[in-house]
Amino acid sequence: MSDTKKVNRGILNALIDKDGIKTEVTLTITNTTATKIALTLLISGVSLIVITRLLKEVFPNKQLEAIGSDLRELKNTMNN
Repeated sequence: MSDTKKVNRGILNALIDKDGIKTEVTLTITNTTATKIALTLLISGVSLIVITRLLKEVFPNKQLEAIGSDLRELKNTMNN
């Protein structure tokens, strides 16, 4: 608990000085942090694609079904 207070106080001290909020802030990203960010973005993108595909399967487009049934009906009519 005290570690997080120290970290938060350190961040605040880095952003605010005696004149107010600093306009120039330098952020340092390590390789592990960059890797975590990249993996998080990749996983979230993949999960969005999977969720979209699953939703399309669960809730099919009714207009496409209607067009498909009309085409099948036309095909049956043309064959007879």
